[in-house]
Amino acid sequence: MQQTLLRYEENRTNNPWESDTRQRVKELRMSNMFMSMSAIARLIGISRQRVFQILQEEGLPTKHLVKPVNKAQYSCLACGKISPNKFCSSECQKQWRQIPVVCTRCGKLFFRDVHQLLANYRDSNPGTESRNWKECHHVYG
Repeated sequence: MQQTLLRYEENRTNNPWESDTRQRVKELRMSNMFMSMSAIARLIGISRQRVFQILQEEGLPTKHLVKPVNKAQYSCLACGKISPNKFCSSECQKQWRQIPVVCTRCGKLFFRDVHQLLANYRDSNPGTESRNWKECHHVYG
């Protein structure tokens, strides 16, 4: 029985196909730790169980690493920084929501929040002028 096992081991190690397969399994595992044993087996044309055995015998990890989930990355709409959200901060969000408006009386540029502008637009009569209450307070006092 032992002689049969020894012959089997000798034949297995002397077999050029076996050493080539073993070498390819080692190369694939070392080059891509994210590749599963099933993927390695499909590429080489052997069973997943044989890949498992080779990896165990060679002392290589049998479990593949899990690729991290790539969260969507956005470019901040206000400043352009890369962020997991559409805006990198609440200040950028506030800045983005500011709409430039020109005062029809004095010609000064000022900014209004989009909601404030829409609320004022709904409340005012059609055809009314845009007024900057902070800058032109003396005019409309």
